[in-house]
Amino acid sequence: MTAKPKVALAMVSALCLAAMSACGSSSGSGPGTGDDLSGQKLVYVNYGGDSMKAAQQAWLDPFRKKTGVQIATDSPSDPAKVKAMVDAGNPTWDVIDLDTASGANGCGTMFAKRSETGVDIKDVDPKYVTDECGVPILVQAVALVYNTAKFGGSPPTKITDFMDTAKFPGQRLIFNYALGGLDPILLASGVTPDKLYPLDTDRAAASVRALGTNLTLEATLAQQTQDLEAGNFSMCLCYVGRAALSAQNGAPIGVVWDKAWEAWDAVYAIKGSKAPKAQSALLNYLATPEAQSAFTEQLPYGPTTPASKPQVPAEFKKWLPQENLAQMGPQGEVVSDLKWWTANSDQAFAAWTAMTAG
Repeated sequence: MTAKPKVALAMVSALCLAAMSACGSSSGSGPGTGDDLSGQKLVYVNYGGDSMKAAQQAWLDPFRKKTGVQIATDSPSDPAKVKAMVDAGNPTWDVIDLDTASGANGCGTMFAKRSETGVDIKDVDPKYVTDECGVPILVQAVALVYNTAKFGGSPPTKITDFMDTAKFPGQRLIFNYALGGLDPILLASGVTPDKLYPLDTDRAAASVRALGTNLTLEATLAQQTQDLEAGNFSMCLCYVGRAALSAQNGAPIGVVWDKAWEAWDAVYAIKGSKAPKAQSALLNYLATPEAQSAFTEQLPYGPTTPASKPQVPAEFKKWLPQENLAQMGPQGEVVSDLKWWTANSDQAFAAWTAMTAG
C-alpha cells in the first residue's frame, strides 16, 4: 500500500535537493561540501510497512540521486539487534529510526553523538531534542480509532470507551510494543494525564486481562494497517499516521483525539559504520524542514521542524497530530514522559512482555 502521489512532494523535494549544500554538516561530511559520497553504502532501518515506503520516496531516493550513496533498507527497528552488532564490532546497519527512549539509552555506546558526527539540528524544535545522539524526525500519536461501520450514529467519544466491551462490543487492536502500548491502555483504563507517570504496570496488566480474547496484539505496524482495512475490528489504539493511509484506501474508520498519546521518533547513527561520511550526510539531510515536509506529505506524522510547510491533502488534515492535539487542551493530550521511559524502559518492556505473553 502506498499513499497517493503528490505533485507538491516533487516540488518540495526539488527545493530540498537544490538547497542540499545548506543541509550538510559543518564537519564537511554532508552533501555539497566537496566530499565525494558516490559509491558509499548505507543500510537504513525503521519499523517497516508504510513508514518505510514513505521514507524511501521522501528521503532515501532523493538523497541517493543527489549524492550517489546506495541505500538498502531493513526492518523492523530493534535496539537489541543494534547492541549485538556494535558489541561484535561489525554492524551491518548504519542509520536507524527508533523510539527516543531506546535511543537515549544507547546514546554514546550504540549510537554516535551529534558532536562526533557533525550533525546539525538547528532547524529542529528544541522540545523534541531529548538526547545528544538522535535527530528527531517525526511526531506521532496513538489515539482511539474505531470502525464506523459497526457503530453507526453512536460511535465512541472518549478513550475510556476502549475498555467498555458491553456498550461497544467487538475486537480491540493494539501494537505489541511497550512504549506506546502501556501509556494508551492506562489512559483507556481511566488514568488521568497528570497521574500517568510513573506508569502503573500492574494496572495495565489488569486491563489486558480484563479485555481477554477481545484484545488482539499486532506483531507489526504493517499488520495494524492490514487489520484496519480488513474491517474485522471494533476499536484500535492506533498510530494515527498509518490509520490515515487506511482511511485514504477506503477503510471505514474514525478517530477520537481525547487523551491521545503523543511521542516522536529520532534517527541515530550506529557506531562502527563503514561509511561514516555518508551516515552523517543522511542525518543532516533528515534534519531539514524540506525533508520532513516531504515525509509528512507521504505519511501524516508531524514534522519536528517548525519551518516545515507540508502540502497535505484535505483527507490527511484530520489525522495530523500537532494540529488536532493542540485543540484538546491540557487534559486532552498526553505527551510521553521520555525521562521516565529512559530511566525505566528495561523494567517497562519486561512488564509488558509478561502481561502480553500467551
